[in-house]
Amino acid sequence: MKTPKETTATVRIDSRTLKRLGGLARKRSRSRASVITEAVERYLEYEEWFASEVRKGLKEAERGKLVDHEVVVREWEGRRHRLPVLSPRA
Repeated sequence: MKTPKETTATVRIDSRTLKRLGGLARKRSRSRASVITEAVERYLEYEEWFASEVRKGLKEAERGKLVDHEVVVREWEGRRHRLPVLSPRA
């Protein structure tokens, strides 16, 4: 399998984020560049998936395939009570 051609990109990152990035790279025995590349790839995959799901939902709505608000509220209220309680970040 052919490796995609790499190129250099310059981004501005605040010092706190850069420090976190360096720490994660060291913990994983990887370069900062590889951690950044992985993060960008994950971000793009999610955003592309999300946009696709929104398009699907809009097409369904155009066809009249909708769910009543009360049904959604009942469903999410049931789920909300089954979710674990998370402690807030400090």
